[in-house]
Amino acid sequence: MQHVQTRSTTSALVLTAVLIALATLFTMYTKIPVPGIRGYFNVGDVVIMTSALLLGRKYGAYIGAIGPALADLFLGYAVFVPITFVVKGIEGYLVGTVYNNKTTTSALVATIVGGIIIVVGYFIAEYFVFDPGVAIASIVTNTIQAVMSVIISMILYAILRKRLG
Repeated sequence: MQHVQTRSTTSALVLTAVLIALATLFTMYTKIPVPGIRGYFNVGDVVIMTSALLLGRKYGAYIGAIGPALADLFLGYAVFVPITFVVKGIEGYLVGTVYNNKTTTSALVATIVGGIIIVVGYFIAEYFVFDPGVAIASIVTNTIQAVMSVIISMILYAILRKRLG
């Protein structure tokens, strides 16, 4: 019995590590710098949202916190690392928490909540770390990023849910 649990735990750990790496890569390689907000647009949230829907809040939080924070660090946006760690970790946790009845409607609501966390979380952080002007200017970019991530995540969710059963 313990061997099965160990294999399951090992598999979960490996899958989480792979998805953290994927979130890092999606964030880094879809990076579009946005002048005036000191940040960048990306679709790394797709990995966070889809992972949280398929694996739950715990893994969604790990993947959300670690993957994009590593991308910020590797890309030279060190000031954003703690912000991203917290905001994207909360995003993954809440998407996995809100998604509770395994329906498409529940998945859509959960990813929309995740999108709201992106916009509100970065607004609050940028308001205090930078200034209100930067925070306000980032609302548009973060909203576009959130909407794109919700749409792409829902498409991936539909495909993967059918394939994974």
